[in-house]
Amino acid sequence: QTVQRESVRVKERAMGEEEATRDFYEVLGVSRSATDDEIRSAYKKGAIRWHPDKNRHQEDLAAEKFKELSTAYAVLSDAAMRRKYDLNGLEGLEEVDLSKVEIDISSLGTMGNVVASLFSQLGVLNVKSRVSQSVLDSAGSRDLKTTELKFSEPISSTVRKNSAHFYKVQVTREDVESGFCVFCKSPSSRFKVLLFHKGESRGEEVSDIKIQEDSTLLGKQGNVAGIFFFDFPTYSLGQPPSTIATAKDPEAALFRRLETLEPRDTCSIQPGEHVFAVYGDNFLKSSTYTIELLQQADYKDEAMKIKVLEEELVKRRQIVCEFEQQYRQAQQQYQVALQRYEAETKHLDKVLGAREKQYGALTSKKEPKTDQGGGLRSLFGFRG
Repeated sequence: QTVQRESVRVKERAMGEEEATRDFYEVLGVSRSATDDEIRSAYKKGAIRWHPDKNRHQEDLAAEKFKELSTAYAVLSDAAMRRKYDLNGLEGLEEVDLSKVEIDISSLGTMGNVVASLFSQLGVLNVKSRVSQSVLDSAGSRDLKTTELKFSEPISSTVRKNSAHFYKVQVTREDVESGFCVFCKSPSSRFKVLLFHKGESRGEEVSDIKIQEDSTLLGKQGNVAGIFFFDFPTYSLGQPPSTIATAKDPEAALFRRLETLEPRDTCSIQPGEHVFAVYGDNFLKSSTYTIELLQQADYKDEAMKIKVLEEELVKRRQIVCEFEQQYRQAQQQYQVALQRYEAETKHLDKVLGAREKQYGALTSKKEPKTDQGGGLRSLFGFRG
């Protein structure tokens, strides 16, 4: 996921706020006529420049710069988005474009590991990795090797980074009508679950991605992702706000938590054979996973609870959104009250200090006379 808030912030800054008035070409330091290779080279140089090891004294700035670089590269390295940007700038890009920017790590060669390290060290996860072209080419091959995935027969394996394992799934009309899903999980690895659509172009068989689901960390369950064909909508939820985001805005832990909640992509599916895949999305190592084909009818209770919880999350997002407005207003009122408190405290201290001083001034300006024993003589009857 993506995150829409970071993308919107980039858009707002580029539209005139704060210091980021440069366009994406200026961010990368290339001309508007730059080739793909020149854009890629500029991004590599920028990644090295803002590497954490070289910016320990300004880690927050390094994170912001790398996010800016990555967003600029993701837009300009995508032909369709670059055309939109060239025609109308950021105004030509929809928020959804910026919220789903992706980078093909494999296209960066050996620098891919450096960039991947930056993603991890700086917590920059709003820019996703793009499925490599080699995998897309393999999916369209007539000689594609697949493994049959059957209902309730899980398969465990390990897929290399930027590679994919392909699975053939056969479903009947009854399966489609009753609902099913392809569900994948991993204890510690990132991955994508893909559904391919096959067709023809100019007499040649081609294959493209129809649905893509990126894994998300789900507590003790590890990383999970699924493509669902249930009789109710399911939702994906991205990672919680980063430590950088919560450091700047502590309340983001609540108010930004459901910001990435969005309906999972789905489509109508016909009985017959379909090709799914698990793509290794770990930046630096292979991904270990278990994939299953599950029928909704076999998990009636669980499916019903998931439906109720998904509906509750959608409602909760609206409630939290409304509460944030109330909270921000109360916060502003509190700040005003706090300033009033400090002013009243300062004024009261001033008055009390003046009062103490004036009470201390209630004394004769002459030195008092000292009784040299007269008090004792009078007490015992002596007279001088």
